[in-house]
Amino acid sequence: MKSVWRVALVLLVLVGVWWFTVPADRVTILANSWERPVLDQVWPSRSPSHLLLLNESSITEYLRELPVTGVAIQRERPWNATLVVSLADPDLVIRQGDIMAAVFLDQGIAYAVPSVGASWKVINVNGFPRALPAFLSTSLEYAQLCCELLRRNDQLVVSRLSLSSSTGLSARLKTGQTLVFGDGKNSISKIDRGVAVLAMPAFKDKNVTIDLRFDGQAVIPGGK
Repeated sequence: MKSVWRVALVLLVLVGVWWFTVPADRVTILANSWERPVLDQVWPSRSPSHLLLLNESSITEYLRELPVTGVAIQRERPWNATLVVSLADPDLVIRQGDIMAAVFLDQGIAYAVPSVGASWKVINVNGFPRALPAFLSTSLEYAQLCCELLRRNDQLVVSRLSLSSSTGLSARLKTGQTLVFGDGKNSISKIDRGVAVLAMPAFKDKNVTIDLRFDGQAVIPGGK
């Protein structure tokens, strides 16, 4: 009798596994045009033999590197599933020529995207690495600074944003001044100091370079 119950219990467990889970490599992902390439960069990194629990919270956790806003599950027997996944828009897209990085600040990660949405925040850069992994990591490093520059667009209208090995990131303003930021750290403090210097009568509307890489700011008259 005990053997019968054990067999029944094993069968019940197997039926439960079959009913509520599916192997990751038997899942079809559906998404919008920009979301699909991003999902494709995450999904293959998972073990294809991993059993995926078919509920929204489990799938969201499975895709924890992404800002998942919705999951629709379509179960297909005998042991397949189709997922319709929706993602939040990126916080920023950093673009250099035909390469674009969508940055998600809360997740602390950047993904390559083939196109941008009409409502997205986009900033153009120069001098970033061309190799995709290096471009993505560099974009992530400077993303917070770029977001702050866009937010302060009424005070700092950037005409060219460039990265060099000697000075790091520099912004050429349409008013003729240049702000040298160096790395992407302390972005708000650097921009606050830059705005304060530009507001000074001695430097306002002057062609100057403001070096913001250190705790103080160095102003070099006549900078190009």
